[in-house]
Amino acid sequence: MKNRLSGVRPFSVINQSVGLKLFLIIICSIVVLVSTLGVASYSISKNIIKKKVASASLQTIEQASDKLNFLFGVYESQARQLMVDQELIGQLLAYNEPGLSTAGKNQLTNNIVERLNSLVAADKRLFSVRLVPKNLDKTKLLSSKGASSLNLTDDNHSWLSQVIEANGEVVYMPAQKKGLFDLNSEPTMMIGRLQKNLNNPDKEYIILFEVRDQALTDVLANISLAESSQIMLIGNDNNIAHIEDITLLESKSSLRIFDTGHGEEDRGSIFIKDEQSKTQLVVYKRNELSNWMVVGVAPVSELVQETSSIITVTIGIIIISALLSIAIGFFVLRMVGKPLQQLSSLMEEGEGGNLSVRTKFKGQDEIGKLGKSFNQMMEKISLLVTKTDGSAQHVFHTAFELSEVSEKTSEMAREVASAIEQIAKGAMELSIEAEREMTYAENIGLSMNKVIDFNSKMEESADQVYLISSQGTEYMNDLISKTNTTEELTSSMVGKVDRLKESTISIHKILEVLKTMTQQTNILSLNASIEAVRAGAAGKGFMVIANEIRNLSDQSKESIGIVQAITSDIRNEVEATVELLLTASPLLNEQIRSIKEAATIFDHVREKMDLFIEHNKSSISSIKELNQSQLILSESISNVSAVAEQSSAASEEVASITSEQLSSSEKLVGLSRKLEDLSQKLKESLKLFQTRNKESE
Repeated sequence: MKNRLSGVRPFSVINQSVGLKLFLIIICSIVVLVSTLGVASYSISKNIIKKKVASASLQTIEQASDKLNFLFGVYESQARQLMVDQELIGQLLAYNEPGLSTAGKNQLTNNIVERLNSLVAADKRLFSVRLVPKNLDKTKLLSSKGASSLNLTDDNHSWLSQVIEANGEVVYMPAQKKGLFDLNSEPTMMIGRLQKNLNNPDKEYIILFEVRDQALTDVLANISLAESSQIMLIGNDNNIAHIEDITLLESKSSLRIFDTGHGEEDRGSIFIKDEQSKTQLVVYKRNELSNWMVVGVAPVSELVQETSSIITVTIGIIIISALLSIAIGFFVLRMVGKPLQQLSSLMEEGEGGNLSVRTKFKGQDEIGKLGKSFNQMMEKISLLVTKTDGSAQHVFHTAFELSEVSEKTSEMAREVASAIEQIAKGAMELSIEAEREMTYAENIGLSMNKVIDFNSKMEESADQVYLISSQGTEYMNDLISKTNTTEELTSSMVGKVDRLKESTISIHKILEVLKTMTQQTNILSLNASIEAVRAGAAGKGFMVIANEIRNLSDQSKESIGIVQAITSDIRNEVEATVELLLTASPLLNEQIRSIKEAATIFDHVREKMDLFIEHNKSSISSIKELNQSQLILSESISNVSAVAEQSSAASEEVASITSEQLSSSEKLVGLSRKLEDLSQKLKESLKLFQTRNKESE
């Protein structure tokens, strides 16, 4: 076995050995189970501890919030007392009277300041107390000992405006490094409230309690979530209102509780990652008085530090379970793997032909039963091989006789197939010839159909030509009538033009007469002028008339000349028109003759088309009769072809049956020979098996 596995790869050895597989399965299953159980226990315990620590931390933060409520409640109570203190209210009203003397003003100032100083002296957590006028007039500011002046900026002015808008409600200002007015030596926070005065709203004051930031630190000093935990106050704008490290005051918090939506809740706990990607536990509680968020931050690694012991125990258990699984694996490998390996070797010898191998397992377990079953199986196989050897001899003789009979049957089937094949060829040639004639008949039928279609189209075309000829004849008759009308109009026009020419000649004669009359009038006016000159002064009036007559004569002469020129032009145009009409008249006559000849031609065309249509109809009827005969011929040829195809199919079917019989005979011969070969090989193969033990022989 060692020699056989020496050149095999480790994975191949594992695949070939059931014992090694069981060994690895036991080890892996135990180790994985224990590891999974340990990791799950660690994870569950860690989560439980985180939840418990978060719950305990939240209670701690609630206690811190309660302490802050107590602190803030003290100053809210003091502010409420100052608001309702009638003596203080009266002093402030008197202090703001316009006619107050300097001595009286100083006295009131000392009384009020002494009152404020007493508050600061009674409480070391107070840095100062201020009374700021509502109009922020610095000259009327009243403050306790140690308070800075009223240094107004945009930030503190905005906060003072919030106090005024709160209308008597308490407003909290987060702690700042140098106080609200940036003049203090240490960080302070501010609590403000407006002292209402309904009778004199212009004389109202803002009460400011300036609390040391150290007071908040002292209140939260005994509160701790872990060794490196941190307690802070965060405003609604995410600004830090208080933190132990005063350098972080007036800056934005990196926790961003309000950005994640948790700021809308009054209390809770979340796990977030800081800038170094370390998980931090953040517990918060909203303070009822200041409305600030009391926040505690602690690293989760410190909170779950005790769970590291679970990992150590888990690793130890994994190591112990691995050693135990190895021991169990070796035991299983010895009890199961070794017998199976021996049985595999015996089966390999049986595969090589040694049927005398037997096992020596004596146990009553499954391995022992498997050995007994293997021995019984080998004995039965030996008996089967012995019987098979005798059967192989009998099969060999039977195969030889079957081979001789199959060869004779194959020769007879081959002769029958040859004769049927010749019959099938004749039927096939007859079928092919019938199909060829059928193709010719179909081609003739197609040609006849085409001729019928062409004749139908020619008939339609002839009908169209006939209609067109009829329309042409009608159009020519209409044209002849119109041409005759044109000829009559032309003749009438010639007569009218002649009459116009005669009228022009008459006008010309009238103009000649008018021209003569104009000349005589001119002569008369000239004679009248001469006579007027002779008459002297008495003939001046006649002279004027003579001049007018001469002017009229000249104008008439010019008009007659113009009319005569126009008349000459009209006569020339009339003469030219007459010449054109005389020239066009013969052409119109020739056109009339041509149109009449065309009408005669259209009549002849229509008569010829009538004859053509009658002949075409006769041709179509003859072609239809011929087509009917062709169809009858095609049916006859088709019947012949069908009969030939049936004969050919029957012959082919017989031939195929004969071919199948021949092929079956040949296969039978081949099978007989194969059976003979197989019987010979079976006999040789059975010689390889050794059914008796060599030692017994």
